[in-house]
Amino acid sequence: MKTAMMMFAFILAAAPVFAGPPQTGVYLSTDMGGQMLPGRFSESWVDPGSHGQVGNTIHALSYDPSFGLGTQWKLTCASIAFPPSVVADTRDLSGTGEVTYRTEYTGGLFWLSKNGPWGDGMLDYTGVIDIFTVTTTYLFVNNQVLGIRSNVTTTGTFDNLGGCFEYSINNTAFYGDTDTAGPLPAGFPGFMDDSCQIGTRTRGGWGSVTEIALRILGNCTVPTQDSTWGGIKALYGE
Repeated sequence: MKTAMMMFAFILAAAPVFAGPPQTGVYLSTDMGGQMLPGRFSESWVDPGSHGQVGNTIHALSYDPSFGLGTQWKLTCASIAFPPSVVADTRDLSGTGEVTYRTEYTGGLFWLSKNGPWGDGMLDYTGVIDIFTVTTTYLFVNNQVLGIRSNVTTTGTFDNLGGCFEYSINNTAFYGDTDTAGPLPAGFPGFMDDSCQIGTRTRGGWGSVTEIALRILGNCTVPTQDSTWGGIKALYGE
């Protein structure tokens, strides 16, 4: 009997443990009173090139001063698929005003930590980006760019888990680029190319992701049209 009980205990200990899908719900960044970490990003530039070039690639990671980059979420390898289209242009004859562009990206992968508010502590969650759209507004004064801000809309599907995220909407602030401010500073994600390799590109820009609203669904029904950042904040009571 003792031998049988020991064999049963060994079988239980050796049985594989399967992680479940991420917990469905809405997760807001700490700036919005939630549990998601804000983040930092870089966007590498194809050479020769600058902002808005086909092939420019995003590398965005969560950021916490205590733990550094990429401990909670990652978004990598999404690259510009087509030249940006102008949505609005309010510049006057002196070249002062705002220009808003819409940019469609292709590809991309994402990662969510198993220890995030959506996780069960078993396995990390990975998946692919289905839609990645950026609306970017440039502030001009006398034809010189003085500020850049962006909203990002993404949808994606989890690997092998039957779930997806519907929105990951981010308010981003652009800090600088290699052409005007020198090399990429420490503490920001490395420049990445569209094959997910770091170190192949040396030019690009960087900034912060300050507000995030992430909704995880179980039935993988994603919207057919992009939602606005204002609409998402209203939906989630912001």
